[in-house]
Amino acid sequence: MREFLKKYAAPALMFIIVAAVCLMFSCRKSGMFIDEIYTYGLSNSSYAPYITDVKGGSALGQIVTRQELFDYVAVTDGEGFDFGSVYYNQTQDVHPPLYYWLFNMVSSLFPDTFTKWTGLGLDFVIYMLTLLCLYKLLMGLFSSRDIASAGVILYGLCLLGMSTMLMIRMYVLLTLLSVLLAYLVLRLIKDFKPPLCPLIALTILAGLMTQYYFVFYAFFLCAAYVLYALIKRQYKALLWFVPWALAGALCLLPVFPQCMDQLFADKLVSGGNAMENLGDISQYPQRFMYYFAEARHGLKAAIYVTILALLALVLLFKRFRAAAKDGKLCPEALVIILPAFVVFPVVAIISPVMDQRYIYNIVPFFVAAVCLLLHWLDVSLPPLRRLELWRKAALLLVCALALWEARCAPPQYLYPEYAQYDALVEQHANEPCVYFTDDYFAPITQDLIQLMHFDNFYVTDDKGYQDMLDYLGDSGSFVAYIDISEYWSSGYKPEEILSGIAAQTDYDSWELLYQNGLSATYVITK
Repeated sequence: MREFLKKYAAPALMFIIVAAVCLMFSCRKSGMFIDEIYTYGLSNSSYAPYITDVKGGSALGQIVTRQELFDYVAVTDGEGFDFGSVYYNQTQDVHPPLYYWLFNMVSSLFPDTFTKWTGLGLDFVIYMLTLLCLYKLLMGLFSSRDIASAGVILYGLCLLGMSTMLMIRMYVLLTLLSVLLAYLVLRLIKDFKPPLCPLIALTILAGLMTQYYFVFYAFFLCAAYVLYALIKRQYKALLWFVPWALAGALCLLPVFPQCMDQLFADKLVSGGNAMENLGDISQYPQRFMYYFAEARHGLKAAIYVTILALLALVLLFKRFRAAAKDGKLCPEALVIILPAFVVFPVVAIISPVMDQRYIYNIVPFFVAAVCLLLHWLDVSLPPLRRLELWRKAALLLVCALALWEARCAPPQYLYPEYAQYDALVEQHANEPCVYFTDDYFAPITQDLIQLMHFDNFYVTDDKGYQDMLDYLGDSGSFVAYIDISEYWSSGYKPEEILSGIAAQTDYDSWELLYQNGLSATYVITK
């Protein structure tokens, strides 16, 4: 028992700390980003990928009920485990269906339920599996439980890592599959066994069925392994690996043939958009600086550990050089780590929008690079009394830095302001509600949680002031949502809508309740 605790106490403690902090932030999550609500709708609505599809494709001039909104985001009676519906919905979207299938499975276990915990529970399990794979990867590279534990805490509590878990979207599964692929490739490097190749093929297929951006790390990782095998003259390994890796990628075509339409479509998230960004050289500096700043801000503890390790290595340079001559620097780690540094600028250039989510799956490998420095430092240390105690002290320092980062730099997707939005809307939940939009589903989707406070709402455009009067009846006031985003939707000007209402109806006073990126919400009275 004592030997067991000696071996696993440190990694167990790191996992427990990460799990506790993730659960704490999960409890603090008060709202959802529009893409998170799409996750619920695309997974759980029955052959209705977008909110307007529950009204036959157009909501203009129609009343949308709370039950219809609920049916869109929740699995209701008789709709459980409807993988065909999920598949269809994703053919109308821009992403493959694997994560949505998993989400539908979890939602089907809790029918007639719409809660953040459905998504957060699934993400939490996947995130813990990611940490386990990362731990196994680092153990395989460095054979040190302390270094592997340091990697778990540095990634598990960094802003980018926890944001991956808290965003109810496919990026957490994408990250798991990226780390799993790296671990399987490392297994090939350490001890080639042919049965590993089919597992690699399945992992590649699963990654591509999760998010198309998986292809970048997978491609450069496979290329790095091929180069490594050529240098080592492991031709038999290549004869097994290359066909299976290609088969895993090519199987995407028969499994999800709509991928070709999605990849070459002329949409915001598509291959066409990626090529446009690739051709716009003028925006390269801005994009590089944005993603560099996101990585620097999201990996503060890892950066501090990097600085300390580099300073120590400078002081121990002679011993470091001796360790290099003895072959102790683990060059195999570069096969796993360097592809992430190649992917980083590629993603920075072609990502459809500048958002940190597109680098989530390569963040564990940045942490692995820090662990490589810790390994170099470890093999360069002179003989020390009570060396194991010094290692544990260093691990506790890393843990303290990671906890400090989690405290000072909380993750994204918490949306604390949405609790206030809900409270404000609840005060007017008994009043009629009108949504002004040119039939775009994006703003309604973003406002879905707040709209569910009302029994129903009427949808009209900027010309429908008279049409809404029958819906309002003799009500002295109503809540108005105005679609304001020019980029994502109608781009209405609230002052024009409000002036039009005042000019054509008796409703001539208004008060702004709140505003988010896609809509502005007013209480309008006579």
